Amino acid sequence: MPAKLSEREKKNKGTAQRCRAREARSPRVIRREMRDLRLVIKDMVFNVKLARKCIRVDGTLIEVLITNSNGEFEKSRKLNPSFKIQMDAMTALKSLNRQMDFLSEELDAAEAKQKKTEEFSEFRV
Repeated sequence: MPAKLSEREKKNKGTAQRCRAREARSPRVIRREMRDLRLVIKDMVFNVKLARKCIRVDGTLIEVLITNSNGEFEKSRKLNPSFKIQMDAMTALKSLNRQMDFLSEELDAAEAKQKKTEEFSEFRV
């Protein structure tokens, strides 16, 4: 599935549909969402660091106890689950950074629109 395009990318490609464009939000709402997103990105980076640390300490393979068909415990080696955590966190980071780009474009457009309306409100009686 292809990634979603930003409004700027759609306009450059010529595929933007005005009827489907999202309603403009205020810069205040966008900034709040960006602040929350920065916190999520910060947490995700922390998860990646912890996963890397766990891999360095425990190694690539870890020993686990499993039961065989007779119900006896045996030691077995399996891949460290931190690899999956790290992989998922990196994928999420990529998605979150793309979302941050979308929000920054939306903020630029909202600020430009707000500045334009303030400019014209100056001449109203």
